[in-house]
Amino acid sequence: MFNYILKRFKNIVIRIILLLFFLIFLLMTFLYLNYRLNDEYPNPNDIYSYVENNKTSTYLNDKNKEFLKEKNIWSIRLDRDGKVVESFNKPKEVKDKFDLTDIARFTRYYLADYPVFTYIIGDGLILFAYPKNSLDKLPSNYYNYKNLIFNLELLGLFLVLFLLFVYIFYRIDINNILKNILPFQKAIDKLYEEDFERLDEDGELKDLAFSINKANEKYNNLKKAQVKWIRGLSHDVRTPLAKISWEMSKENITCIDRKNIQNQVLKISNILEGLNLTMSLANIDKEHFEVNNPLKVIRKLIVDKLNENPDREIIFENKLSNQNIKIKMDNNLFYRMLENIIKNSLIYTDGNIKVSISDSKDRLFISILDEGCGMSENIIQRISEEDLTNITKHGLGIFISKQIAELHDGSFRIENKAKGLEVTFIFNPIN
Repeated sequence: MFNYILKRFKNIVIRIILLLFFLIFLLMTFLYLNYRLNDEYPNPNDIYSYVENNKTSTYLNDKNKEFLKEKNIWSIRLDRDGKVVESFNKPKEVKDKFDLTDIARFTRYYLADYPVFTYIIGDGLILFAYPKNSLDKLPSNYYNYKNLIFNLELLGLFLVLFLLFVYIFYRIDINNILKNILPFQKAIDKLYEEDFERLDEDGELKDLAFSINKANEKYNNLKKAQVKWIRGLSHDVRTPLAKISWEMSKENITCIDRKNIQNQVLKISNILEGLNLTMSLANIDKEHFEVNNPLKVIRKLIVDKLNENPDREIIFENKLSNQNIKIKMDNNLFYRMLENIIKNSLIYTDGNIKVSISDSKDRLFISILDEGCGMSENIIQRISEEDLTNITKHGLGIFISKQIAELHDGSFRIENKAKGLEVTFIFNPIN
C-alpha cells in the first residue's frame, strides 16, 4: 500500500513540474507568435532598405510609391529645417513643418497616433508611417546588458528554488504519509491475529481507522459465532446419533424402533438443511429481488398451514392503511421467513396463532403471536447474539428468519408477551 501511495505522490509531483514547463513553453510560444511571426506588416528596416536601394533623384519616386502603397504605408521626407520636401499619402492632420520638439516626440513615440519609424538620409530625415493600431512602439530602444544577465540569473535562481521547494514539500509529505499510515499497515498485517491493537479513531484518517477496527471486530465475532455454531451443532447432532446408536445396539433386531430411528435421522437432516440455508443466505445476490406486495405471500402461507393443520386456528389481521404497500423481496425466502415462526408455534404451542400486518410512518410491521408459554430470556438473548447452542429446539429456524429479514433490509424483534411469544418483522416499504 505504501509503495502505491509513494508512486502516486511521485507522479503528482512530476506532473506538476511538467505542467510548469509546459506553461512556460506555451508562454514562450505565445510571445514568439505574437512578436516574431506576425508578418502582416513588414519590418521598418526592410522598408527603408527597399526605398534606399530604389531611390533616384528623389526618394519617393513612382516605384517606391507603388511599393509603399502595396504595404499600406505613407511616408514623408524632411529637410534639415524640419520642412516636408517629399510625401506620399500624407494625412491632412500631419503638419508640413516640424520643430525639434515635434521630431523628438514622434521619433520616440507616435505622430498623430500613427506609429512612425525615422531614418537619417543626408542632412534630413525620412519617415515611414504604419496604419493606426497596427504596431506598438516601445518608449525605449535600449537595454542594460548587465541587467539582462542579472534577470536571467534571477530567473534561474527562482527556478532552482521552486524545484528545491517542491522536493522539500515532497519529502515532508512523504514523511507525514509514512508516519500516519504506518500504524494502518501494521494493523492490517495483524488484522486476523490475536495481538491486534485497535487504532485510534481520531485525525484525518479516522474513517479508515474505524473501518479497520470494524473489520477486526467482525472477524472476532465471526470466530466466536463459528465456535458457538460448532458447539451447538455438535450438541444437537450428538443426541439423535446417540439414540440411533442405542437402537442399533439392541441384540434382538425385531425390537428396534424403526420409527424412532427415522425421526432421529429426520432431525439430523433438518439440522443440516437449516445449516446449509444459513450459509447460503450470506452469498445470495439481492439483484433478483422484485418489488411485490407481501400480502400475497402471507395469505398463501396461512392457507397452506391451515390445510396441513386443519385442527388449528390461524387468525389473520390486516391493519394496513395502504393495501398496495410493496417492498423489494424474494417471494420464496419471504415465505420461508414467516413459515419458520408459524411452524414453531404449531409445534410447540396448542392455542391460536395470530398473524397481523400493519403500517405506520413509512414502516411495515408483520407480527406473529402465539398462545404458548413463551421463551426464556436467556434463549432470546442467545438468538440476538447468534449463540445457537441447542439449535434444534430453540434457535435455528428463528435465526434463519432473522437472517432473511436482514437480507431484505429489515429488522427482527422477538419478545415475550403476557401470554405467548411475539415475533415482529419490520421493513421499509418502497414509496
